[in-house]
Amino acid sequence: MTAPTGGGTVGGTSTGRAKAVRITTGITAGVVSLALTLLLTSSPERFGLPPSPALFERIRAEDRASDAFVFAWALIALPVAGLLHTPLALARRTRIGAGWALIAGYWLYVVLTAALAWHVRVFFPAQDAPGKNGGLFGAAILIVIGTPLFVVGSGGVFREVRAGGSTLATQLREQLAAVTVLCCTFLGAVTGLTVGLNFGFPHDGFPVMSLPGGLLWGALAGAALGMRIGALLASTSEIRRRMTDDARSFARTSASLLACCLCLSQLGWLLPAWAVALIGLPAPFVLFVVAGRCERLGRWVEYRQIEVPKRVLY
Repeated sequence: MTAPTGGGTVGGTSTGRAKAVRITTGITAGVVSLALTLLLTSSPERFGLPPSPALFERIRAEDRASDAFVFAWALIALPVAGLLHTPLALARRTRIGAGWALIAGYWLYVVLTAALAWHVRVFFPAQDAPGKNGGLFGAAILIVIGTPLFVVGSGGVFREVRAGGSTLATQLREQLAAVTVLCCTFLGAVTGLTVGLNFGFPHDGFPVMSLPGGLLWGALAGAALGMRIGALLASTSEIRRRMTDDARSFARTSASLLACCLCLSQLGWLLPAWAVALIGLPAPFVLFVVAGRCERLGRWVEYRQIEVPKRVLY
């Protein structure tokens, strides 16, 4: 009895120590990349750039320096975390090439997200503009790019293929599916919130379309898209069928929430914004409660959790 207990303790200690090392490495990567980003933005000439690059000047003119800093930090943090995790990955005998291929893909995702954010920046006024939604924009950026940053920062891109376990291709497809679901969900939530904040038919109806209604229908719509794409990446027919069913359920529920919010927002023609907000705040939750008791409505509004296997992310 003593021997197995002792072996289990040693194994648990070893696993805990390895996890602590990976966490420490991820934090170190974040700090190092933050220092590099500060150096790049404050002294670009040290990197062979002109003292005031044209891109920097344009970003400052748009008052988007803080948002651009977040993207610059993310683009530097991804390869830095990969470099710091590579020695640990070699010691664990993981697939280095596949891990760096994932890092390249996540880096490209952040680049595309930065381009998208630049095009939609007009929907989020800068810090000194009316509405002052710049802080909200920066928070949305961190949420949208947070999943790939977490996966790379935790070393989860370097997969360990064990005898008798799932193949490398299966592990990569599972991780890509999970990341896709989370990224699409966060993008959908930001899109729904943006649509709600800029809703103008009528303008006093925007509280119903933003929080929590816009956030919910947007997140569920994004989850539906993510689940549908994830189903195409699924390794087995069972997982593919489950994700497809989830995608259909999220799409129906999102459409129902959007219709509910649009209907209630029309109260803005009669009531002030604060009164519409009081009505709109509990409305999505009331819809879920009623759907649980009404079979016909329950076919369209169904509560399901957005689930992804955590073990594939870290």
